[in-house]
Amino acid sequence: MRNINKITNIFNLYYSKKITREERLTMLKNSISIEDFNEAILLLEDGKSLEDVRNVILTGWLLNCFNPSNEEPLRRLLLLNFHNSHEDIVDLFQTMWNNSTKNIPILSKAIDSIPEYLEPEDFKYPYVRKIIYAIGAQPQPESLLALEKLASETNDTEIKKLALHQLEKRKELGRWEQSIDKV
Repeated sequence: MRNINKITNIFNLYYSKKITREERLTMLKNSISIEDFNEAILLLEDGKSLEDVRNVILTGWLLNCFNPSNEEPLRRLLLLNFHNSHEDIVDLFQTMWNNSTKNIPILSKAIDSIPEYLEPEDFKYPYVRKIIYAIGAQPQPESLLALEKLASETNDTEIKKLALHQLEKRKELGRWEQSIDKV
């Protein structure tokens, strides 16, 4: 809890304009170690405040602190709805943690449990697209099977369209990081 408070206190100074962006980064670097960050991530799923989750996730991006020990806690946090960092977490599963078939059921479940703040159509489908891309980035053939299942079982035409599009791209180009080279 102490580490979350340290992070939140630094962000509060920044948000109240008492320190600059550069000072915030320096203070975070000087007071938050990887171990501190890992502990803060573990504590998030205990229902910390929306601000705590946002600040810890942002700290991970700013300090490049995300590591394999964060993957499991963030799988669980992705399915909890008391925060608003779902898109940032999905980004991690697409870019960093894309080598585990264990992520596929969690990502699939995330499509079925859209948080309330992302339910309006303007937010829902961009979020679903991110999830579908993250599924596509996971190991094949499991990711392809998950996309096929999603496309065949959903009654939502937009989700079906997104899943089929990603499925077509993955079959054509392979995993997403391979397709970047071909663009």
